[in-house]
Amino acid sequence: MTNYITRIEKCSKQAKRYRIFVDGTEVCSVHEDVLVKFHLYKGMEMEPSQLEELLQAEEYNKVKQAVMRYLSYKPRTVYEVKQHLKEKGYEAALGEQAIKEMEAQGFLDDRQYAKSWVAERHRHKGYGTLRLRQELTKKGVASSHIDEALAEMDEEEQRQLAMKIAERRYLRICGEPWPTIERRLGQYLLRQGYPVSLVYEILREFRDRDEAEKGNG
Repeated sequence: MTNYITRIEKCSKQAKRYRIFVDGTEVCSVHEDVLVKFHLYKGMEMEPSQLEELLQAEEYNKVKQAVMRYLSYKPRTVYEVKQHLKEKGYEAALGEQAIKEMEAQGFLDDRQYAKSWVAERHRHKGYGTLRLRQELTKKGVASSHIDEALAEMDEEEQRQLAMKIAERRYLRICGEPWPTIERRLGQYLLRQGYPVSLVYEILREFRDRDEAEKGNG
């Protein structure tokens, strides 16, 4: 038995969505993109297999739209998108398909994400390599992308930034005895993600300065 689309009606409460009626009965509503993709029109024949294909395409479009909305707020990693779709209850296979499409179109790029994250967090937050690696790992970025992003950091620039933030912290606690300064300053630099070797080097410089300013005690 051949079925026909008898009416296509725009949804009044949802933008870009259309209600599809087959033989006078509403069978589904679809996004505008799906409507255009399948060239739907009133009077069009609609076999059961075609309807099933239409419903599958609509389900995929829902997933893709969810990804695009999630990405519209700020850049995300592939892992973050997967977790978001999982929380929303979308089918994993459709999520993978949508992610691949977003990657192909350049909307998802973990490699570039890692580079941008490192540059921004290092410059504005004063974070060192260890903390940056930890943050990106939590976001599911591959080690190879993290290594590449961190390799672009200049060692001398990192040292100067560590000295700069150490200076700010030192000025807040310089009235304390040196052992207290050493502990608090060292812990702060380690929390910021700087290597132990660099932290010790900076502490030595501030110890010499502290001794000079306080007349050796």
